[in-house]
Amino acid sequence: MRYFTPCLFSLSLFLVACADESSTPPVPGETQVTGDDVKQKMEEAADTAKEFTKQKRDEYSKQLDQQLEDLDQKIAELEAKGAKLKDDAKVKWNEQLEDLKAKRGKVAEKLKEFNESSAEAWEGLKKDLDIAWGNLKAAYDKTAEEVKE
Repeated sequence: MRYFTPCLFSLSLFLVACADESSTPPVPGETQVTGDDVKQKMEEAADTAKEFTKQKRDEYSKQLDQQLEDLDQKIAELEAKGAKLKDDAKVKWNEQLEDLKAKRGKVAEKLKEFNESSAEAWEGLKKDLDIAWGNLKAAYDKTAEEVKE
């Protein structure tokens, strides 16, 4: 009994392997799928995947662009608050503000590179943009906190 199941399984595999599918007549009313049909469907699937990827890239780009615009307004508000500072505090503030603007510029450059990239390459660039955005947001939060003090 111990060898019965493996033997039965082996026999069934042997019978399946020996079956000649070309001798099986087609079922009436059933269409046959050809290699060209498969090739066409694969090409359509690839085109659909590319279009989907492009749409996702464009959505991400618009979202980040909107976040940058919002941040620009917040930076302008910080500049107005920082203008009221005096002496050493103002010098330190100006340094932080310049650092913040430089990081904002880097994110804008990465976004431009991202927008010019192919749909296939966007995923790697998205990671770089996410990191740059995180650094920019942290710099803004730090600068905004110091103006409150």
